[in-house]
Amino acid sequence: MSEATDGRERSRGYLARVGITSLNLITPGLGLLRVGDWRTAALFAIAPFILIILFTLGMALLPVTSFRRVVLGLATVVSLTGALYFVSAALTWRKSRLRSPVQAWSRWYCLAAVAIALPVLLNLLPPLMHRLYKPFFAPSESMAPAIGKGDKFIADMLWRGPYRRGEIIIFKAPNNIRVSRIAALPGDRISMHGGVPIVNGKPANQLPNGRIAAGSDKDWGSATMLAEQLPGADSPHRVLDMGTFDLDEMPEITVPANHIFVLGDNRDRSADSRVPPERSGVGMVPMDSVLGRPMYVHWSSDRAKIGTRLDN
Repeated sequence: MSEATDGRERSRGYLARVGITSLNLITPGLGLLRVGDWRTAALFAIAPFILIILFTLGMALLPVTSFRRVVLGLATVVSLTGALYFVSAALTWRKSRLRSPVQAWSRWYCLAAVAIALPVLLNLLPPLMHRLYKPFFAPSESMAPAIGKGDKFIADMLWRGPYRRGEIIIFKAPNNIRVSRIAALPGDRISMHGGVPIVNGKPANQLPNGRIAAGSDKDWGSATMLAEQLPGADSPHRVLDMGTFDLDEMPEITVPANHIFVLGDNRDRSADSRVPPERSGVGMVPMDSVLGRPMYVHWSSDRAKIGTRLDN
């Protein structure tokens, strides 16, 4: 009789087990902590941090190359996140059948502290990882066709050179964050004539490469696509020319020390170094305002652009 009574006292009811298992919805592993399995609970607690780190490094070191990979990547992340909740809940349900001696770490105040601390720490991790690699969204068409309006790209936030003509950079402008292409380096002389950049007396090589629809939401038109190679650049890139505009002409200026001169690829729709800050341009860009270098486009409404490298 006494053995049967002891067994009933050590068993938990259905509702109690449901309540304990539901703790894992707050954070995976919290229910396991309640039933006294702190080792397994610790593994589930650190698993989300590992997933964020692996996801960030994976986006940088194993870049997306197609729409199919975008879908596969998202499905993998969702599946792994769901597995954390499902497995921790299943283990908690199994271990919660019998009562165990109450430990300090399984009391309500410890559970409350963990439930508060883990989400806070988890929210601090992405900003830390963004110091290495960070996703960006292009709100304008100033860098089209390489980076179109609405495109999303991953940037290497540790990159600080060497600075080269033709390199795309992200930098802090007076009022926002901009992305542009380096056209001239400190000490270079640069001018514009007929829309062609002239660096140290040498004009950029521009060859026609077809036409494309371009412009803003209220000002669509047709643009000439040009394959342009700046003097001293390692490789050509594509730029858009929508006709004759005031910014096609610029007298020669010398880039001051510790500054760079940048241009947008959509030349007639870019407030770049040709435009002073008081007119919503960026003027000469101080090198210490450079934040990083775009690596590749990881999402675009034009699926063919997904995976396009920007750091070549």
